[in-house]
Amino acid sequence: MESATTDTNNDTATGSGLLRLPIDILFMLPDYLHNIEDYMNVSSTCRALKSCMETAHPHTILCLAWESTRSFFRPSPHFLVCAIARNLGNWARKSDENEAELVADMPRGIHHLMDLALRKKEFGLTMQAIRELYELRFSVINPVSDIIDKCVGKQWLQTPDFWNGGVDDAYTIYAEADETLFHLAIYGELFGPDYEPFLDNSLSSRRRLRVETRLEFVKYCIPDFATECYESARGIRRPDGSYDPRREVIIHPEGPYSKDERGFSRTRTNNNLALKWLLKSSRWEPHWQQARLSAGVQEDLEGWKQDMLESIMFCQGLEGLGMIRAETDLAKYYRPKIMGWKEKIESFVEEPARTMVGIWNTHEYPDLLGDLWICSSGYAGG
Repeated sequence: MESATTDTNNDTATGSGLLRLPIDILFMLPDYLHNIEDYMNVSSTCRALKSCMETAHPHTILCLAWESTRSFFRPSPHFLVCAIARNLGNWARKSDENEAELVADMPRGIHHLMDLALRKKEFGLTMQAIRELYELRFSVINPVSDIIDKCVGKQWLQTPDFWNGGVDDAYTIYAEADETLFHLAIYGELFGPDYEPFLDNSLSSRRRLRVETRLEFVKYCIPDFATECYESARGIRRPDGSYDPRREVIIHPEGPYSKDERGFSRTRTNNNLALKWLLKSSRWEPHWQQARLSAGVQEDLEGWKQDMLESIMFCQGLEGLGMIRAETDLAKYYRPKIMGWKEKIESFVEEPARTMVGIWNTHEYPDLLGDLWICSSGYAGG
């Protein structure tokens, strides 16, 4: 009890001391804090300091959050990258130069996306956004991660008689369920907006991120041993002996494919394979089918139209994963959207264009499954 009183007195004394400083100095205080814990502690000291903290630039809050990434924003860096991924994608769409900068250091992996956001003042977070992310931890991240774990994670591997019919898709896959969730969510945040020009004629001329950009992201930000097998991929070798750069993997000394002291890749998990298995899992699909049924979509569309509808649903970002949480506010919010997507796709006469890489192809619209197949071609004969 004495300790708690002492701590309170110390906080009060600290607040009183700070309040002797000129107000323009106090407004600069957030730039000199160490992490988001410091920000929250100072904000709770008194009303005057709380008001000063509320003037912090969103980029400052992002930097403070990054300093606390291993305490509050796990898995790191996936959680914070997901939080700023939509803004990163929108920034990259503004010009060829921005998109080139987004792609340039992609071989460094997912840390490149975080470093890019930390370098540029236009990227940031608000405390309101952080509070919303905290709420999503319980309403979306944890429950959907549990579903994923039952599809391609530890719970899946622990299914009785796993190799003898216990599951219908037994395979050797090592992946963390929460990272798999964030790989899916980040892809959706970055590239999901590129569906809009296909679905809204008034946006048809809007600049989209290139297929090549998507493939760079999948290769390096969803790393996998299967992706390293590019030399075995069919149809990517050029007459001069070089490889199609859309499939070739660059080993960056700070990237996911850098080698350890024994010469082995530092990537230990099957991130690409886990996502492919997840998207086709018989334990995953019923959740999405139920979301469509709840939206009034009683029957599957034909062929490529159904594939497009499913791709759009998968790629709505972190909040969008909440559409499979039956009877939640998020699920209800997405129901009219699902019906709208279905009706628009139904009206299409021709399938959107595809891009070939070797013997595999992906669509011009964000096609996560197609991108994953291209980036794992060469593994097991593909």
